[in-house]
Parts: sequence; C-alpha cells; structure tokens
Amino acid sequence: MPLCLFYRSLCFMQTPYWYKQSEPDGADTITITLWPYRSLGPRGFLILMLGIASLAFGVSLFFFLLGAWPVIGFMGVEIGLVWYLFQRNYRAGQISETLSIQSHRTGLTRMNWRGQTTTEWLESPWLRAEILSSEGRQDRLMLRLHGRMIEIGSFLPPIEKPALAATLNHSFSKYQTGAA
Repeated sequence: MPLCLFYRSLCFMQTPYWYKQSEPDGADTITITLWPYRSLGPRGFLILMLGIASLAFGVSLFFFLLGAWPVIGFMGVEIGLVWYLFQRNYRAGQISETLSIQSHRTGLTRMNWRGQTTTEWLESPWLRAEILSSEGRQDRLMLRLHGRMIEIGSFLPPIEKPALAATLNHSFSKYQTGAA
C-alpha cells in the first residue's frame, strides 16, 4: 500500500485527455479540448531530479576519493543535460487543439509549443470524424469535410481516438438533425 501511495504522488495523471463542455446559456456550443498525456508532473520531476542528483553526487564523491576529480564536472554536465531535455519535453507537451462545435460551423484552434494559435472554421453540418487505419502505422483521427481530410489529436494514445471520434460524430449529428 505505501508503494502505491508513493507511486501516485510521483505520477501526476491528467485525465481525461479530452473533455466535453456545453455552454450554460442553452447548450449552443460544445467545446472539446485535446492535449497530450504527461505522466510525470512537477512533483515527480522534482523527486526524479533529486534522485539523479543524489546518485551523481555519490558517484562523483567515489571517483573524487579515488583521485579522478574531473568526473565531478562531467556529472554536473550530465545533471544539467537531463534537466534541459526534460524541460524541452514539457514545452513540447504544451500543444493543444480545441474544437468549438456550433450549429453552423466548427472552429478548430491549434496551439503549438510556442503558444501561437491558429484557428480554422469548418461547416458543422458536413463534418464527420473517421479513424484511418493503415498497416504498420498508428491509427489517425481525421475530420472529413467535402473530400478534405484534416488530422486532429495526433498526440493522443490510440485507445482514446475511437471514443473521441464517436463523441465528435454524436455532436455533429445533433446539429445535422437540429436536435441541438
């Protein structure tokens, strides 16, 4: 049991990967936001870096006592490199996609790792979400509009894509039938 509690404190689970939200003033907009899964949160990162630094310090001290003092500098560089690479990974994980589904149009807003956003508007009544499977490749979630295909959620795990496609198609069909 204590190991499980320690593990849960080490992992910061961001669930769900996407969520559905309706406007309180009559449910005229459905918003679905997608973001990549990150299992290591800030607290887990701190614990991991403290563990790596402690291990590097112990190894450095051992080699220092043997007379190989230049190892200390290389261990410091190693710790700095691990920290830098984790920070780059976290920055790349800040991408997101937001779908704002309305009765006549759907907005697809993408935010890249630098925080820059682009928005594309599509006609809601003609949109369909599909899963494209190809052998040897990961399934792709596509929005189809008049023969045009737009990939969304490329960063999502494969198990989430069918559920998201079903939710999107349900939301689109509500507006196609006028049930919204």
